[in-house]
Amino acid sequence: MVCQVLIVLTGTGFLSIVLWQNSLANKIEILSLAPMLAITCLYYRHLLRGAVASPEIVLIVILAAASVTWSTYPAESLERSIPLIVTTAFGLALGSMMSLRGLLLFIATFFGLSMVLAMGAIIAFPQARGIPPWGDTWNGIYMHKNGLGAAATAALLSCTYAVKTLTGKLKTLFVLLTLLSLFLLIASESRTSQILAVVTMSALFLRGLFPNREIMWAICFILISLFLVGVTAFVLTSPVAEPLFALIGRKPTLSDRIPLWEAVWPYAMDRFWLGYGYVAHWYEDAPHLRIYFIKLVFQPFYSHNGLIETFLNVGFVGVVLFFLALMRFFYAIFYSLWFIQNRDSIAFTLVLGMMFVFGNITESFILERLSATWMFFVAYATKMNLIVKTVRTGQASAQQ
Repeated sequence: MVCQVLIVLTGTGFLSIVLWQNSLANKIEILSLAPMLAITCLYYRHLLRGAVASPEIVLIVILAAASVTWSTYPAESLERSIPLIVTTAFGLALGSMMSLRGLLLFIATFFGLSMVLAMGAIIAFPQARGIPPWGDTWNGIYMHKNGLGAAATAALLSCTYAVKTLTGKLKTLFVLLTLLSLFLLIASESRTSQILAVVTMSALFLRGLFPNREIMWAICFILISLFLVGVTAFVLTSPVAEPLFALIGRKPTLSDRIPLWEAVWPYAMDRFWLGYGYVAHWYEDAPHLRIYFIKLVFQPFYSHNGLIETFLNVGFVGVVLFFLALMRFFYAIFYSLWFIQNRDSIAFTLVLGMMFVFGNITESFILERLSATWMFFVAYATKMNLIVKTVRTGQASAQQ
């Protein structure tokens, strides 16, 4: 429960919403990293075990920290990289110390709790019911509606796993949390999160129709998801985009994300290999931010795309490291589906991983310094890598 509280304080906007426009919120948030670091150090063997299991994640974080040496704004990169190191180390330790089932239930508990806190904040605080420029769209304990939408999608998915796994009063509790997360997902009006929720929940439903065919299901899920992304990209560039998006009250610019990507991409290519330094590109006094404002008629604070943001932070080298981490994760998923008989937890973990990947198309969670989403990705990716190591060790012992 201590870990749950710490992740709420550091991985959501809870303090910023409750202590609205009070500098104390940021101070408490940073101070919360101290007990998180203490817990990680206390379980340092799990940290080391997790780091060995996920070397690419460790290397990309080291690269982000080392980017201080070439950063366009070294002090900014140094200040921002410290929370990244602490939260990533915490995720590595969590992935090592928990079983996969325990970790998924831990994630479900966190997101269920965050939905309760979000609903409470919406009832109690006007800033939780809409922050300019998003008008009166609910944001809960997050700083914008997309944050609430992404959390509600994760809550819907993880609480569904808890309902399937648990019994008795706990199952009833998670049924109620699942319904609450569905309500807040709809209320957030985050179309991207709603579409992602439909895709991931449909995948879970279809998996139930094909018992003992998880590998075929996983392959189909990945291919169909990629196909849907391709179709969406094609539609966005076609003449039918305008009328289609008008049906859902949106423009085919993905809430001005496409113009933002077009403006930022050339800058990413200018510092191709190592980027600008961790978070340095978005330093408030950077001259190119003025150019963005002139082109876009609004001031962006990040690129709204995980790939572009990784390029800006740590360049092509960092992008390669992250893709290697993803490849290791998916290899671990398929390896485990092949050799392990009880596959429920593995299937749910695959869906969580796919949700993370596709969430980074319109948002950026990769190397996000104070983010529950990044911490949990590190944790369950590390857990899967450790499961493969355990299975291999067991097979080697059996052969001997």
